[in-house]
Amino acid sequence: MRKPKQSLRNCQVSRFDPMNRIRIAIPTDDGINIFRRMLGRARKMFIYEIENGMQFKLIEKRNNPFAGTMQHLKTLDVYELISDCDIIISGNIGKKGIKRLRERGMELFFKKGNIQEALIDFIKEELQKDKDKL
Repeated sequence: MRKPKQSLRNCQVSRFDPMNRIRIAIPTDDGINIFRRMLGRARKMFIYEIENGMQFKLIEKRNNPFAGTMQHLKTLDVYELISDCDIIISGNIGKKGIKRLRERGMELFFKKGNIQEALIDFIKEELQKDKDKL
């Protein structure tokens, strides 16, 4: 049974309420940059947690055993690897993969470049959305 996701779109309180712990999965090969190609081809998934509303912390580095494979429904295998996360920040996800991940409650954001900079930009953008709602 899947746990209910903490949807950012449907939060009644601030998206980054200090009481909420939001996990973000980011595909990478080098540990510095977001993997530019398809999500499932990245060798690692770095898992970050947003803390205290604005800070992020790397909590785990997961190997992706599906990185070198081309199986049917690969997105579902990758989902199982990161199903405890609420958000994926990725450089690229296929159309069918996007649909499958969203059906399972994942929030998807597309960014390229440095992981740390992307996380900072992501948090700033989300905080700005919260301000705009007020």
